[in-house]
Amino acid sequence: GMKAMLAQEKPLFRRLVPLVALALLTGCANTAPPPGVLRVALQDDLKTLDPAIGYDVPSWSAEHLMYRSLVNYGFDNRIVPDLASSWRVEDGGTRYVFTLRPHLAFSDGKPLTSTDVVASLDRLLNPATKSPGASFYTEIVGGADCLAGRAHHASGLVANDPHTVSITLAHADPIFLQLLAMPFTAVLPAGTPTVAHAPIGEGPFKLAEWVPGVRMRFVRNPYASEPNHLRGVTYELGINETLEVLKFERGELDLLGVNRNIPAAEFGLMMEDPKYARRMVHAPDAAINYIGMNCRVAPFDKPLVREAIACAIDKKRLVTLVNNRGQVAQGMVPPPVPGFDPTLAGYPYDPARARALLAKAGFPHGFSNTYYCVSNDSAVKIAQAIQQDLAQVGINLTIKALAFPTFLDAKATAGRVGISSGNWSQDYPDPSDFLTTMFASKNIHATDSLNDTYYSNPQVDHWLDQAGAAADPAERAKYFRLAEKQIVQDAPVVPLYFPVKYQMASARVQGFRIHPIWAMALSGVSVK
Repeated sequence: GMKAMLAQEKPLFRRLVPLVALALLTGCANTAPPPGVLRVALQDDLKTLDPAIGYDVPSWSAEHLMYRSLVNYGFDNRIVPDLASSWRVEDGGTRYVFTLRPHLAFSDGKPLTSTDVVASLDRLLNPATKSPGASFYTEIVGGADCLAGRAHHASGLVANDPHTVSITLAHADPIFLQLLAMPFTAVLPAGTPTVAHAPIGEGPFKLAEWVPGVRMRFVRNPYASEPNHLRGVTYELGINETLEVLKFERGELDLLGVNRNIPAAEFGLMMEDPKYARRMVHAPDAAINYIGMNCRVAPFDKPLVREAIACAIDKKRLVTLVNNRGQVAQGMVPPPVPGFDPTLAGYPYDPARARALLAKAGFPHGFSNTYYCVSNDSAVKIAQAIQQDLAQVGINLTIKALAFPTFLDAKATAGRVGISSGNWSQDYPDPSDFLTTMFASKNIHATDSLNDTYYSNPQVDHWLDQAGAAADPAERAKYFRLAEKQIVQDAPVVPLYFPVKYQMASARVQGFRIHPIWAMALSGVSVK
């Protein structure tokens, strides 16, 4: 459920790029690219490199360079071995015994053993860590006690010997291995006080330099167990989307469209140029772009108001604004995710009905409010289209665009944001990631709330619990569909569209493929 940067669109052709940007560029042109180093760009700095805390697409990308977990997601979305070479499942699916690969070591050369695995999971479950992902792991025996502050160690985590770890669950969970593949579970050295700015992991790269707002430089980790063809990865920070495309065209960047979408005008031009069009790769993204409304903030606490907004949005027009790189969404579970419901019908586009619902809700003349979004051009462009649609029914929105980390904090703090743009990318391929994570009452918190619409419906909670407990896939699917239908009806969100990912690598790059989860999966990638 990483919040991806809503990299939406802008009608700015390259010839209009401000001269300032060009002047900046000419200053640093013609420097030969460092051999074997992959170069990417981002606008906003990362908030943290602590894998227990960072929870958005750019953070996950960077974390995936430096850390590894027991298991990982393969290119086919299936679970593959990672730090664990193998595992067995015992006691009716409640105990997992993992065997670690031999001779593992951290980027500082210290050996990695089962003790580090247990310590990392205990740290994740410690309330002082403040991990937004801790609630995924409370099925581990003793995990809930840790999270409540009643214990410092989950009794279900046992280092049997240096190379073996067993994890016991309170109940069998069909998606436990998928949860273990998330970066939250990354293995850190036991006793790590803080990793936010001095990270140590077992991943292919280690952090060499972080100049806030300027660049992050990752170099090859000499102790990594997996062979790696790249010498390093460099993030250039403070680069907006238009400048990113320009730098890519000038050969100063190697990947485009990985941490955010390629902007509309530039995308259109690139698709007309055979040189770029033939190198563009695409795949349906397991993600949803939506409008979120805080059910505890007036007037969005009134179901009729939320329903009116759902009827006022012209979703088809929004998809044309992103060069049709998307499919109109009726629900929240995307087509690539097992459990997608093609029969779901949301609210129709019907401005007259929207005005009638507003009048019925006590707003015959509409109302004014603030719409929050991310401060990149694309997100603002989509926000303006939503602003126009809602103005047609009498709702006057002022757009407030924030830097990405600030935007996430604001939305996840109770009572701060009434209506905002939303984007959720899958963490693991299951409807629970889109429904339970975002809409269960248990995921409401005063700050860092996973459920950031503060939506709560006991019937939906009941169905989500039943789906979570069901061992039979058909039964799971049935309860998730019931829950999703009710969520769409209650309208804490307006599903807009399911994006399609378009990514491109420069001519120097070989072996780059789109991965269903990781924005940048670099195994097998080399740079000429």
